[in-house]
Amino acid sequence: MKFFYYSLIAILGFAFPTYCQQKPNISLDSIYLEIDRAFNLNQINKYGEAIEVGTKVLEYSNRIDDDYLKAKAYNVLGNAHFYANNNSLSFDYLFKAKDLFVKIKDTAKIIVVYNNIGENYRAVDSVKESDLFFKKSLELAESTSPRKELIYPLFNIGLNLMYHFRDKDNDYVKSLEYLKRGEEIAEKFKIRESIVGEVFEALSFVYNKLGYQEESIAYYNKTVEFTKKHNYLDVLAEAHYARAYINEEKNDFENAYRTLEKYIDTYDSLYSLQEYEAAKQIEADNFLRENEIKLKLIEKEKAIQDSIIAKSRIFNIALVLFIVMLLLFAFWIHKKNQQLKLAKDKAENLSKVKSDFYSEISHELRTPLYAVIELSGLLLKENVNAKHKEYLESLKFSGNHLMSLINNVLELNRVESGKMKLQLLDFDLKNLISNIIDSLEYALRDSNNTISLKYDNSIPNLLVGDSLKLSQVLINLISNAIKFTNDGHVDVIINKVEELDEDVKVYFKVSDNGLGISTEKQTQIFEDFYQEHAKNSKSYKGTGLGLSIVKRMLVAMNSDINVISKEDEGSTFLFELVFQKSNKANLEIEVYENQLQYIQDCTILIVDDNKINQLVTRKVLDQLDIKSKTVDCGIKAIEAVKREHFDCILMDLHMPEIDGYETTKRIREFNTNIPIIALTAASSEEVEAKIHGCDMDGYILKPFINAEFVEIINKVMQKVNESVV
Repeated sequence: MKFFYYSLIAILGFAFPTYCQQKPNISLDSIYLEIDRAFNLNQINKYGEAIEVGTKVLEYSNRIDDDYLKAKAYNVLGNAHFYANNNSLSFDYLFKAKDLFVKIKDTAKIIVVYNNIGENYRAVDSVKESDLFFKKSLELAESTSPRKELIYPLFNIGLNLMYHFRDKDNDYVKSLEYLKRGEEIAEKFKIRESIVGEVFEALSFVYNKLGYQEESIAYYNKTVEFTKKHNYLDVLAEAHYARAYINEEKNDFENAYRTLEKYIDTYDSLYSLQEYEAAKQIEADNFLRENEIKLKLIEKEKAIQDSIIAKSRIFNIALVLFIVMLLLFAFWIHKKNQQLKLAKDKAENLSKVKSDFYSEISHELRTPLYAVIELSGLLLKENVNAKHKEYLESLKFSGNHLMSLINNVLELNRVESGKMKLQLLDFDLKNLISNIIDSLEYALRDSNNTISLKYDNSIPNLLVGDSLKLSQVLINLISNAIKFTNDGHVDVIINKVEELDEDVKVYFKVSDNGLGISTEKQTQIFEDFYQEHAKNSKSYKGTGLGLSIVKRMLVAMNSDINVISKEDEGSTFLFELVFQKSNKANLEIEVYENQLQYIQDCTILIVDDNKINQLVTRKVLDQLDIKSKTVDCGIKAIEAVKREHFDCILMDLHMPEIDGYETTKRIREFNTNIPIIALTAASSEEVEAKIHGCDMDGYILKPFINAEFVEIINKVMQKVNESVV
């Protein structure tokens, strides 16, 4: 907006020097204060605003040709685009800043920009290059008297030793030496930047790895105190996540869960801030481009005015007034278009960020849940006393309940993004509903409810449909019935409505004698996040997504749901579904045993960087009498496949250094026959889009059912073996 006003003043001033007021001078000191403010904005994750300020300062510095101001602006923009994950632009700005700081011989800023370039290289997995720049920064910082900029290379070299150069145990000791020196520099110069929190967080991690738990916890607490005080949300989130991981490694699942909750709360705050800053970044990126267009328009108008002034002053007045009106109209149109474009860009960016967030949080939540659910299930199969069995049943129920909530949230995201698809598979309906009721046994006991199943045995044994979505519908309906009923009864009725040559229509009914729902509220219960009983008692609070997901899934399966309810008398939910009849024989147990027998003499390689997940998967295979071996990274997996024979590989996808996709590609370079199956907690859409590109043979989502686990391994191994023959 200021640009248009200045443009207008310039035109009027050229036409009428006697009436034009002098353009106000901009203080150079105020510009330097602005670029320092942009640096601080980066520190608190407001990188979008930092880009906006840095872009304007850079434009001004180019006009006055001030190299030092230009260098500072380039450095700020390089850091801001680094935080915005635009590494290409970040490299461009940082190297320009480096060249200018070298030209004006500013040692302190050269140290900082070397360090920033090193961080950029590390972000794109060029660790060796990053280490070279960190060492250059350190060498330059140590060549003069101790200075506060030393903290940057000390921290980053320590970080590289922690995560990227861990060939020997003593690398943690070396890392500790660099980090402690960094802490001393922070104390000496009273540094209050976010890097101090990162130093504390890294010290907490290293002390844990070296076995000094008291020191590790003390530095974790220092990190929390420092980052909360200075509002460094990204460092605080990383600290909570790292502590949750440490607690998980020590099997302290209670504290791991609590710390993970803190991480999620902090990440939510950071996510909201980043969402706003992303919009600011888009606005700033468009700033220079829009200015170029406006400048050309103004120059053209100025040339026209020069010609008119030479002819007539009176005509010039009329022309200037016309131009003023034209500029105001153009500005109004521009403003409206800009608002529409920003709204569109913001909506598209929000959708992408939201989708990426759901994918990442799906993996992060499913991974620990895999351990909770599978370990509790494995322990329940062992000889445990009654008290411990109750604890384990409670733990497994809680894990399954949390998994159901996660599935509801992910299904909502799939519906909103248009990604919900039906997967038509053969399944046993009676066995499906029996397993669901068994899984809810603990909830029934806890609420002192009973349940009865009335199943029409004339329904064909095997049907074809989306059993996963049907399971989620029934789990939500039965869970709701149990939740809102105490000392009562739940009825599940499944009857055949109509049977044709190829199809069968089935009627489902879930009823209870619990709280019930008022007539006027019965249409609202299917809305997202609506909670009918949440205001009455905290014990009934939930996500408010269960019935919304039920309705959306049934609509996707060409059906709908009806409700009959009366307050204090209970509720009944009814729906009908049409299934295809399966051509397969109902030999589920025999099929499972044959599948298991086919793979029992095999040796499977488990590739997973998570120690608990390694343990769980190995225990599952042990119970199935299948031999296995574990490795914790892609490099070791490649070496193991070269040395030994394996009949199959279960490959984790999210691993440091090289992930499961890259590991598979490298194995395929020398072994194209070995079956490779992704064993992952990521969403199925994310996996399906990528596994074919790296020549994987299938995937298994964690947590899994043993029968499905065996079936997929069997199917993949038979397919690969037949193709080899």
